[in-house]
Amino acid sequence: MTPLRRIYVGLALMAGATLVIAIVGAALVFFSARSTEVSPSKVIATPTSSMASPPKISYPLSNPLPSKMYVEDVLSALGLPVGKVDGDYDVKTQRALCAWRELTYGEPTRALPSDLEAMQIVSTKALAPAANQVVGLNVNIACQTATWVSAAHVVIGVFPVSSGQPGYLSTSVGLWKVEWQVPRWYESILYPEAMMYRPKFFHRGMAIHGSATDALVLPYPASHGCVRMLHADIDRLWDAGFGIGDAVNVYGEWISNTL
Repeated sequence: MTPLRRIYVGLALMAGATLVIAIVGAALVFFSARSTEVSPSKVIATPTSSMASPPKISYPLSNPLPSKMYVEDVLSALGLPVGKVDGDYDVKTQRALCAWRELTYGEPTRALPSDLEAMQIVSTKALAPAANQVVGLNVNIACQTATWVSAAHVVIGVFPVSSGQPGYLSTSVGLWKVEWQVPRWYESILYPEAMMYRPKFFHRGMAIHGSATDALVLPYPASHGCVRMLHADIDRLWDAGFGIGDAVNVYGEWISNTL
């Protein structure tokens, strides 16, 4: 081998060794980097003022709650004297609300209904006599209603009434019986020209009766001691044979301006 050829061979060997060293070095760097790679840590979020738990909200019992007109419609369907079903809670509505309370859980007040009571009203299927009510006609002065209870202890009807004015003219509280009755128009002895429709007298000249007009059956105590009723309701009592010897239970106290 000539000297020149030896030089070429030497240079080739050196170049090859350099390439091998470079490749090995690169490989070492690559695998070393992979073995020391750090996996990203899991981030656990902690609540901050902007990530606070949602507030506890008192959700309504129904969404939406029953409308006032719907509540009145149900009261009317239950046979309670609600007056005009128009979505306006007036004094006649209060009378029906008072009767509903008495015939469901026994605390007759004329206060406007809470949201819970509105839901209970529209869920009511039937009414039952209150614990203090008897077989016969039960006049509640606080509600200005008369609840008719049958011998089977079933509510036959709930009628609007207007009892005696508070004070001297108030209707006497107590358990009475019908003593005598007149099946036609009858002029009051105490108040001449005051006409009573088919009266049934139960205590010292006090009677349940119709008046000259149904408009006098106001939603508050307005009579001179008697219990005013609608003509149709008086007729119903007569037609059913309610009369002499039957009970008239008068109780309660009128509280004005109940909201």
